[in-house]
Amino acid sequence: MTFIRQEARALAALTAPILITQIAQMGMGTIDTLMAGYVSTRDLAAVAIGTSIWLPAWLFLSGVLVALSPLASRLHSSDQQQRMPHLQAAAVSLGLIMGVLTALVLAIAAWLLPSFSNDQQTAAIASDYLLAVALGMPAAGLFLALRFYSEAVGHAHRVTLVMLGGLALNIPANALFVYGLLGLPELGGVGCGIGTTLVFVLMALALLADTRKRRLPTHWPLLRESLQPDWEQIRQLLKIGLPIGAAIFFEVSLFTVIALFLAGLGPTTVAGHQVALNLSSITFMIPLSMGMSITVRVGHHLGRNNIEAARRTAWLGIRLNLLIAAFNATLMVTLSETIAGLYSPDPAVVSLAATLLLYAAVFQLSDATQVAAAGALRGYHDTLMVMLITFGAYWVAGLGCGYWLGFYGSEYLGIAPMGAEGFWIGLITGLTMAALGLLTRLWRVSNRYVH
Repeated sequence: MTFIRQEARALAALTAPILITQIAQMGMGTIDTLMAGYVSTRDLAAVAIGTSIWLPAWLFLSGVLVALSPLASRLHSSDQQQRMPHLQAAAVSLGLIMGVLTALVLAIAAWLLPSFSNDQQTAAIASDYLLAVALGMPAAGLFLALRFYSEAVGHAHRVTLVMLGGLALNIPANALFVYGLLGLPELGGVGCGIGTTLVFVLMALALLADTRKRRLPTHWPLLRESLQPDWEQIRQLLKIGLPIGAAIFFEVSLFTVIALFLAGLGPTTVAGHQVALNLSSITFMIPLSMGMSITVRVGHHLGRNNIEAARRTAWLGIRLNLLIAAFNATLMVTLSETIAGLYSPDPAVVSLAATLLLYAAVFQLSDATQVAAAGALRGYHDTLMVMLITFGAYWVAGLGCGYWLGFYGSEYLGIAPMGAEGFWIGLITGLTMAALGLLTRLWRVSNRYVH
């Protein structure tokens, strides 16, 4: 019981600042949307289109660099701490390289965007917004490399302070360019992209200064080392990180594809789906943050060669996530109509959203389990199987089941096409299969280490 209490406190202490950081990240996107909406509906739509493109790319970048967490946490707790600055330098190199590549991908997407839209004015704004955000991707890559290193060595609160500062700066930075303050041109939605890039740069510089002061040896040449990449260390980061980035992309893109399929079923269906999805995304931040904490704690124990503690921490984290999910699910079930009513005055939207929230309550348990198991497996550096399991669960089982139930049903089984509800049953199916697959994998990996 002593170990459980101590480890639960350690996980909670690490999860709290990571959770605040995650919420602050979501807040920046919300600020962009709200401020663009006050310019015009067209600017709001353009920012929404641009965000739907750059956010998955940014999450992939984040997934690749989160590989730093298990590597750094394991080194930090071992007798090889002298290698830590070199690992940070390699991560900075990778962050900058991946940031530039992400910027190029977004620039190409911005160039192609007008070709896929009938509304050329909205597409032009979205394209320029996307180009503005693309300029900030190298800084975002640098920030992420510094962030995950800081969290791995127990300085997650320093990242939180920088992130909250960035959130506070996002409003005036956007306002300068969106509304044309201080004599600057009024750029509307495009100004949101410029403001976001400015905030990325400032946050990267702030966290770089903090890292320089608190987490590196005095006068250690981080910049010079980063400009001379350690390709072997980068290869190790990519070996762990690319499958993580791909797994995250599979999940994010699944929700995007489902939204596209539902678009043909009318605005009420789309709105109801969006309400349930938005609330699920908010509640998911807690188990997601816990999953990141599990990665760090498992890495710490493995760095000390305490195999049994790593295994116990992994399974404790899963149990804690299930408790969190059960609490979230209870709120969704008991307050479904009240919550849905906060999003829309339309009775039809509220009714559908309240129904979908009941499905969302069910998949809270599977979602919390799979993200905790995936976090533990990252701590063991076991990421390739996570990618394969999530691809099969989400895109084959989940999307396949959802599409079949949503549009076709089954006359033989007496199931009529279920629309949005069918896709949410598909989500439950996919997340449950992912949870079962990842739990099985974790059991094998953790026992292999023990024996």
